[in-house]
Amino acid sequence: MRKTVLILIFGLFTNILVSQEIQSEYVYKKEKTKQKSESGTKWNFVDSDSLVLYENGTFHRTKFYHYHEIIYSELKGKWKIKNDTLILNIKLEKKSKSDKKWSEINSTIVYRIKKRKIKPINGFEFYAMRNLKLVKK
Repeated sequence: MRKTVLILIFGLFTNILVSQEIQSEYVYKKEKTKQKSESGTKWNFVDSDSLVLYENGTFHRTKFYHYHEIIYSELKGKWKIKNDTLILNIKLEKKSKSDKKWSEINSTIVYRIKKRKIKPINGFEFYAMRNLKLVKK
């Protein structure tokens, strides 16, 4: 009985130290099936993007695009909010799901926070028409 209590206490203690609490989670997903009318060829179009903001000030972002080519990336770094503006300071990037190592980069993306959405203001995705929607707060 004593061992069980010690294991439970140790488990709770390590869970508190290791786990990261999610503050907010934003998601964008678009899926379509397209077809050429003459040949009848079908293909899928998938565009997904997720951003998780942790309470300790870090974030993790995964982007996936599959249409004519597959584009995948993961980003990690620090975030902060100033005057209804979300600022992501990107420190690490992975260009493929199979990559084991993260590449160090130094980039910033700025978003305007509007109710339950964030919209890019500048950065390398300023052109994007997608708005990430808040799914968990």
